[in-house]
Amino acid sequence: MRDTLGQRVVVAVDGSAASWATASLAAEEARLRHRPLQLISAASEMSGGLGPYLTAVVGRLSARWPEVAITTRVLDGDITERLIDESRWATLVVVGRDAANGRHYQVAAHTFCPAMVVPAAVGQTAGGPVLLGVDMSPYDEQAIGFAFEQAALRGVPLVAVHVWSGIPGTALSDINPFAYNLCQARTTADRLLAETLAGWTEKYPNVPVQRMALYDVNPARTLLQAAADAGLVVVGANRFGTTSPQLLGPVARVLLDHAPCAVCVVRQTSR
Repeated sequence: MRDTLGQRVVVAVDGSAASWATASLAAEEARLRHRPLQLISAASEMSGGLGPYLTAVVGRLSARWPEVAITTRVLDGDITERLIDESRWATLVVVGRDAANGRHYQVAAHTFCPAMVVPAAVGQTAGGPVLLGVDMSPYDEQAIGFAFEQAALRGVPLVAVHVWSGIPGTALSDINPFAYNLCQARTTADRLLAETLAGWTEKYPNVPVQRMALYDVNPARTLLQAAADAGLVVVGANRFGTTSPQLLGPVARVLLDHAPCAVCVVRQTSR
């Protein structure tokens, strides 16, 4: 979907207990993509032995993923801003879920490449499908392509979920809102979803695809339930062309905070 020649996977590590899970997922992504891995830390976090910690992490990662070239960088300044800057030359940025200061919101909203947010305790989801949230907006295209790419790299199925919660006449243009029929709405939603995915299923014919068109007044709840067995969740970031962390969208924010697996947020402006 894009030229990733020479690009690397970048991961933020800070010496916390959750950093190992974040770095491990980043290393696996680098292996799948045949890309180098770069561990980035803030100079302000060097106190308390982060230097030896980085050395130890590199050693453990190299032992488990010997085929991945690994480098480290310690940067001055705000680590969130530096990650966003580094994303200009990355194929993927990986960060841990940061409930304390919301760093993952900022990274997901502003990176120039897809951003992967990793929960502190990642469930046993290896081999699980890639779950794609589709809202059928103009900002879906790159997220859809990224999700298919991820499923192909992992050798797993893709589950594409579209949840609508509004008046059928506004969400599904060919349904009369005054003659609402849930079965008809679901059939129309599934057809529109199939049309949205059509070009990508042709590009990735070996990726099994399951479509789910569902009605729920709480789309985030439905997607969280669907994510229970997923190995990865992929959603788009943009909401009406904005990139403010407050406007990632309520569904994306809920998934970033509560999904049991890693969540990839893809901006339409990502390369």
